[in-house]
Amino acid sequence: MPDTTYKQAAGLIREAEKISAIPVRVTWDDTLQVGAVLHLSEAQWSKQLRISVKPTRPDIPYLVGVQCALAIRFYTKREQRHLTASQASRDKAVSEFRELGYAPEMAKSLAENLLAQLGSQIRSAGPLIKLSAQIYRDYPELRDSQLTHFLLEKEDGERSLGIDTTKFPDWILRSHQAINGANALAADYLFDRTDFFAPFKQAGFEAICTGLVGDVTGSQADVSDSELVNAWLNRLDLNDRFEWMTP
Repeated sequence: MPDTTYKQAAGLIREAEKISAIPVRVTWDDTLQVGAVLHLSEAQWSKQLRISVKPTRPDIPYLVGVQCALAIRFYTKREQRHLTASQASRDKAVSEFRELGYAPEMAKSLAENLLAQLGSQIRSAGPLIKLSAQIYRDYPELRDSQLTHFLLEKEDGERSLGIDTTKFPDWILRSHQAINGANALAADYLFDRTDFFAPFKQAGFEAICTGLVGDVTGSQADVSDSELVNAWLNRLDLNDRFEWMTP
């Protein structure tokens, strides 16, 4: 049986329940494509902070803790803006995929899906790096699980360096790789290692990734998510590719 306990996250659970005034509930979901999901959209009517977790993951305590940290940040900042690709960006991406030899419908599908994925990655990565540093500092009981999490993600991040460059527009692939590299560099900083970032350094990502992580570590304690994301959009030269939408 997998270890589905998460008592190391008790401190963050208490903080999330205190600031939201509703209980945290953890549920198991074998169908998740990611480690865990915080269902904030249902909190108002369900009167609970529900976190779905893949029960076979070895990093469950950290997964629960970081979702609680996301809830705390949401109730503190109250930011609900979504990052989306602009229409001009989508049109240009479709043209770029067509130039790479894809049929019209496939080019459109790839452009829509990959821009949505990249937008989601940009929207979450910087804030998550800031949260992971805070968790490492304030909740030492989660450090072992946190390291397990980064080790688990290490292979997926490095795999992006081997993607065929002839199949994707350069700016989409390089942005994806740079964000993965920033996550790897942040892990090295936290755990005083060099092996997480080494493959990205060898691939020439040192300057951009150091800048991305610096945007986070050099920010004020009360910086908003949108400020972090805007700094990354600027550094990745993606200001004209994405825009903010308010629901």
